Amino acid sequence: MENKKTLVFGKIKERILTCALAPGFPINEEDLARNLDVSKTPVREALRQLEREGLVENIPGRGSTVTHITFQDIRNIFEIREIIECGAAKRAALLHDEIGFQTKRQELEINAKKWAEDKEFNWGPVEDIHLYIITSIGNQKLVDTYVGLIDHIIRIRKHFSGRFSQKRFNELIEEHLEILDAIIEGDGDRAEMAVQNHLRNAAAFLLGLTPLKKGLFNGSRHNSNSKTSREIGGTV
Repeated sequence: MENKKTLVFGKIKERILTCALAPGFPINEEDLARNLDVSKTPVREALRQLEREGLVENIPGRGSTVTHITFQDIRNIFEIREIIECGAAKRAALLHDEIGFQTKRQELEINAKKWAEDKEFNWGPVEDIHLYIITSIGNQKLVDTYVGLIDHIIRIRKHFSGRFSQKRFNELIEEHLEILDAIIEGDGDRAEMAVQNHLRNAAAFLLGLTPLKKGLFNGSRHNSNSKTSREIGGTV
């Protein structure tokens, strides 16, 4: 029974993260149970867990829907990432795990050549770099906190996948090479700035803004009708 619960939870979560169940999509428990060939009980339990993870919301009188992605959500996620990842990169540079980060650099270069030939970007090696930086610190609480963000990062990126261009992919490669080089050379300040630059460029790109040199997140307030606060739905 527990295996069935886990399986149902995993399948529904995968559909949400890949946007097969798009942001704002109303969830019909009966239809979903029929589609997964299970009873409504494991579906209902899975939805409760997904609600706790912030991927599903229950609206009184309307039932469950996939959580919307708003511009403010993007800002919030990247602000948290900046707080966590900049300090982690600086610390990683000081710990100087040169061999491990050299390996990550080689993997990135190999995959960059494949991407240039195939024109199909594989996010795996890039995601591995961010997680490796976090895990290299040796702080499990930090890892747990970051892992809690990963699902939201994946879903945001998937939702905006149609906006990524070859130019942005090339920039991503260069930004990550700069991060890795700074850490390998043991330059904590440079590593911190490289991560900050990457995250702010990524956030600005997703929001359709010009990359900012100063505080993308510095104290700006937005009303409920602003572009930043509106729900993002459909094709972007």
